[in-house]
Amino acid sequence: MQYLFYKSFPMPRPKSVTRPPGTAEIHVARRLAALRAESGLTLRDVAHRTGLSDAYLNRVERQKTPINIANLEKVALAFGVPLASFFENNSEQEPLVVTRAGSGKLVRFRGRKGFRAELLAERKKGKLMEPILVDLASAKGVVPLQSHPGQEFNFVVKGRCLFHFGKERIELAEGDAVYFDAAVPHVCRAVGGEPARILAVVASPNYPLHGNIAVLLDDA
Repeated sequence: MQYLFYKSFPMPRPKSVTRPPGTAEIHVARRLAALRAESGLTLRDVAHRTGLSDAYLNRVERQKTPINIANLEKVALAFGVPLASFFENNSEQEPLVVTRAGSGKLVRFRGRKGFRAELLAERKKGKLMEPILVDLASAKGVVPLQSHPGQEFNFVVKGRCLFHFGKERIELAEGDAVYFDAAVPHVCRAVGGEPARILAVVASPNYPLHGNIAVLLDDA
């Protein structure tokens, strides 16, 4: 009986095909890079906040690796932005927003008993700052001091107010302004219930102001 022996040869492995990133993946990667640039954070900073590696985040930003929803949620939480903001159409982000006198959205700032305020740039997405016209005499109670990351600018448009900054008390009159580190507890209150309005401009890379100011406000 004759036996035939066949030498086995390894089957060639199929070559891995690297598909080009999809439109949504490119948009997410660009949005992530833009947020990090706006915030002045390094990849290592973001990695520390999210628990993801800086090498992985670098590949995501360079559109080499797609990011899954679970990791994107970690990134959104680290930047204080809604998850949906990564999928917003750039064409919908207006480069210029005009708010006519008295036409801004009316809200309550600092809680339901807080100040009545008008948003002056509500439609602008990805903001680095939030301008708000605040009616100090409209509070329904004594508004407590509050702190938050970043900086703030207050300009007295009308009347007088008492600016509380930590243990300091500074009386401000129409035309006066203060610029301060918002990490110190602060509040501006009308004097004697008299009419008073200020223009407050809040700015912070860690504050949820990238098109998500609504989380800080209540209906007017």
